[in-house]
Amino acid sequence: MKIFTIGIKNGSFEMDKFIERKIVDSKIFGISVEHKKSGDLLYIHCSNKKEQENDFTECHESADMRIKAHLADFVSETILHHIQVEMMEKIIQDEYFYFDKPDRNRIMQGAVSSIRKYKCGEGRLQDLKSTWHSRIHERVLEHFETNSDLFIEGFIRFRLKDLVKEVQHAIDRSVRELLIEKEYNDFIKLLRYFVEIQQPKLNEVHVFPVEDRKYTLMDDRLTIINNEFLEDMAKEMSNIEIDNDDLLISSLITIAPNKITIHDYEKIKNIELLNTINKVFRGKVTMSRDGMPPT
Repeated sequence: MKIFTIGIKNGSFEMDKFIERKIVDSKIFGISVEHKKSGDLLYIHCSNKKEQENDFTECHESADMRIKAHLADFVSETILHHIQVEMMEKIIQDEYFYFDKPDRNRIMQGAVSSIRKYKCGEGRLQDLKSTWHSRIHERVLEHFETNSDLFIEGFIRFRLKDLVKEVQHAIDRSVRELLIEKEYNDFIKLLRYFVEIQQPKLNEVHVFPVEDRKYTLMDDRLTIINNEFLEDMAKEMSNIEIDNDDLLISSLITIAPNKITIHDYEKIKNIELLNTINKVFRGKVTMSRDGMPPT
């Protein structure tokens, strides 16, 4: 006697073996599994080996509920661990085909990472898979209240629209992060070019963080750098909204020193600032814990 049938696109993965293994692992006895192919669909039929209801060691209703509960787990795991990955790959291929393969792989990795950990309403990090497992489980059980057949793709399309939307958002976030990273890398290359094409105005510059996120620049004699060019640059930027971190980078690029020593670097909370200086002046930057105050 057939209990249920699962339909899935043929070739997605070896779902028949997955279902068989799960049934064995869950210790549901008296169940047989067979699969049939029809076109591009694979049908997995699960049936009772024993035809007589009284052959069961537990009542039919109880056994039926237990089987359906396990089936809901199978479907949830199938969607979250297998189908979801294929769904993401298809979205990336269809909507972001203009990225090369390495970038598409990075988009995929970023989306998977985003799905694994996301912020819930209270700002806490949760695993999206564990959250969705219970939701899918509940919806599968609702489905089997009135149906004995379940087609995975149709179930996702009509009953899991919100999950598809979550996946789409994760991919879009990953694409935005990739584009921002590319823009940042192009910006670094441009700044590095500016540094490389000009002659150093000073051999060495010492950077000291001071109060209010400001910085004092000194030369190799620990004399405060206050030349006319920097004064003119400060005047030009006085009418522009620019913070002290940007002013520091602009000053260093203008001077283009052969060596930069950043003192008390642990006091600088803007890690991105330090990374940018390191990337623009690669091999020329020394981080020092010395806190020699400017005079």
